[in-house]
Amino acid sequence: MKRVFLGIALISAMLLTTACRPSHKDEIEQRKEALKHKQDSSLLAAQQELAIVDSTLEAVKAEYESKKAEVEAHKAALKATEQELTDLTLLRMKRDSLQVQWDLLGAKIKYIRVKMKEL
Repeated sequence: MKRVFLGIALISAMLLTTACRPSHKDEIEQRKEALKHKQDSSLLAAQQELAIVDSTLEAVKAEYESKKAEVEAHKAALKATEQELTDLTLLRMKRDSLQVQWDLLGAKIKYIRVKMKEL
C-alpha cells in the first residue's frame, strides 16, 4: 500500500511540475512573435534607408549627367582639364557605389518579405 501511495505521489508531483512549466508551444509562439517583430523593424529600417539612398542616387545621377555633358563638350574642344576628368570619374564612382547600395537594399527588402510570408 505504501508503494502504491508513493507511486501515486511521485506521478502527481511529476505531473504538477510539468504543468507548471511553460510548454514548448508557448516558447515557440514567443519566438515567432519576436521574429515577426524583428522582421517588421528590419523591413522598416531598410525601406527608410532605401528612400534616402534613392533620393541621393537620383541627385548624383543628375549631377553626373550634367557634368558629363560639360566634360564631353570640353573634350571635343580639347579644353578638358585633368581636374574635370578626375571629378567626373569620382562622381561616376559615387554613382556606381550608390547604385550597388540601392540594389542591395532592394534585395534585402525582397528577402525579408519572402521570409515574412513563410511565417
